[in-house]
Amino acid sequence: MKKKQHNSVRASALQITLALGLISLSAILFASSLTSSPGGANASSTTAIQPDTPMPDVVQLIGPVILNTDLRDLPYIAPSHEFEEKRLTRYPHPEIPTPTKPTSAYQRFESLMKQILSPMPQMPGPLLTFDGMNSSQSGCLCLPPDTDGDVGPNHYVQSVNSSIKIFDKNGNPLNGPNGTTYNSFFVTLVGTPCSGFNDGDGFVFYDHVADRWVVSDFAFPGTLPGAGPFYQCIGVSQTGDPVSGGWFLYAVQHDPANPTWIGDYPKFAFWRDAYYLTVNLFDGVTLGFQGVRAFALDRASMLVGGPANTIAFNITPAGLGDSYSLVPAGFRTGNPPSVGRDEFLLSVDSPATGGVTLTQVHGWKFHVDFGTPANSTLGIGINHSPNANITVAGFVDAFTTTTLLVPQNGTTAKLDTLGDKIMTPIVYQNRAAVESLWSSQTVLLNYPKSPWIKTGTRPSVILPPARRRNLPSAMLAGWLRIH
Repeated sequence: MKKKQHNSVRASALQITLALGLISLSAILFASSLTSSPGGANASSTTAIQPDTPMPDVVQLIGPVILNTDLRDLPYIAPSHEFEEKRLTRYPHPEIPTPTKPTSAYQRFESLMKQILSPMPQMPGPLLTFDGMNSSQSGCLCLPPDTDGDVGPNHYVQSVNSSIKIFDKNGNPLNGPNGTTYNSFFVTLVGTPCSGFNDGDGFVFYDHVADRWVVSDFAFPGTLPGAGPFYQCIGVSQTGDPVSGGWFLYAVQHDPANPTWIGDYPKFAFWRDAYYLTVNLFDGVTLGFQGVRAFALDRASMLVGGPANTIAFNITPAGLGDSYSLVPAGFRTGNPPSVGRDEFLLSVDSPATGGVTLTQVHGWKFHVDFGTPANSTLGIGINHSPNANITVAGFVDAFTTTTLLVPQNGTTAKLDTLGDKIMTPIVYQNRAAVESLWSSQTVLLNYPKSPWIKTGTRPSVILPPARRRNLPSAMLAGWLRIH
């Protein structure tokens, strides 16, 4: 959720790349439960449906609305008015105070000199670096900006809370110096909040099999607390050119049966049978936690701009225990998931208090059948309980009485971190018939570290060297890369 950035902080922001040792990389693949029934997304499952398995929600997406306008020619529509928002978590935690005192110029200079004079890490330097969208260009002034992005063969697409900005592989902006606001991008989705009320948590990913781009954010009128209605706005590019190649635009309400519930912290992944989306559900009026909603979006139809359904399930707190923020798995390299392989979702617990040693990663299998939706399943039983609880080495989520835990050079102020959830992406690998999932998370170990969790036939937590790291992400391409 976005917040308006304080002017004093905004004026003194210094661009620094910080690596901090709080990552838990995990490769987990439900060793004993990987087998799936054969058949594609539109084939009926051969797995017997349990009598107590609840039926999925089948909801037709609004759209498509065809956008054939070059993004550089769209009218500029300013981002929605900013407002302070409460961080929405599994259990209520103390609010993070808004910074009021900027770091002094001397402290910033001292910190920069320490970085320049410190020993260089033993790794190759980047081939290219360039500035992404800044706070002024976004028109949002959001804190945090919720930056996200993905890379394709010819483009890098960046998302912040209010806008997307598209670059070529040399770092040149292609859709104007200020990018394209989500309000401009989705303005033609008339009759939904996507037309004028976009509110952030943007996400972008590249579908490398189809050579398409997918961008999304959520939208709702008014503020929080508020009654909504709450929608997810989704754009699928018509070609591999995200600037002038055209888009198919869709919208879906987070939970039509509960229109006052907001789907927060949306996370997407590309699987061969669908685009998968997960959100945390909160009552927009009370901000009370209601569960997690998982969607399977009809990728095949969306790629051709056809009418599309989503198949969705709600997992209530009874099926989640102390966890939330399920993250779907996606793949980019190696062999694709086999035909009929169910999608995987992972999460860890987020206890009511900090300092709890956790020893499990929870895993769900999502089977979707767009031809016979009643055959679709998520998890086990009426509560959609996890298909597997994978035992790993003990770790502690990176929060105590606060999430301001990450030290900085030159100041006593600490950085905020998201330590109560697995970070996106979860990377699926299928190499020589050996399947695995790789995930990462910020944890506390020697205060703090960032372990990597490998899930497969040998689940493990891999701890990096004793440097401090936080807010990690994992990517595999022959060799493991942790950022």
